[in-house]
Amino acid sequence: MGKIATQPLSREASNYDEVFMQQSLLFDDSLKDLKNLRTQLYSAAEYFELSYANDDQKQIVIETLKDYAIKALINSVDHLGSVTYKVNDLLDEKIVEVSETQLRLSCIQQRISTCHAFMDHEGRTQQSLVIDAPKYHKRYILPGKIIKHYPHLSKF
Repeated sequence: MGKIATQPLSREASNYDEVFMQQSLLFDDSLKDLKNLRTQLYSAAEYFELSYANDDQKQIVIETLKDYAIKALINSVDHLGSVTYKVNDLLDEKIVEVSETQLRLSCIQQRISTCHAFMDHEGRTQQSLVIDAPKYHKRYILPGKIIKHYPHLSKF
């Protein structure tokens, strides 16, 4: 019976770990792509600089450079938007998880508080039942009467 209860938890933890790893890999790939885009832009800038210096048709090189720069800029902004979306999505998931955990902790604290209050109340009730208050009768015992009622005490 214990195995049945622990299997879904281990599957859930395994699925959570798998999802977290997939998200981490996707985010890592996105950052690598962004870094590669930077190196591609630097390479393109060097190429166009050399082409402009060595080519006679400078206007064609300038137009090609403009087109390439615009496409690269759009691609970079799109890529940044994609990375931002992934980060925001991941943060939203984590915020939901934290909220759920806080709610669970609050419920547990409330249960513990209720248990403490119940135990305190029950403890007081049981103690009040166990304690026998001494009951003294209002009478006075004179020294001479003790010996009459209890002759064996006269030796003392």
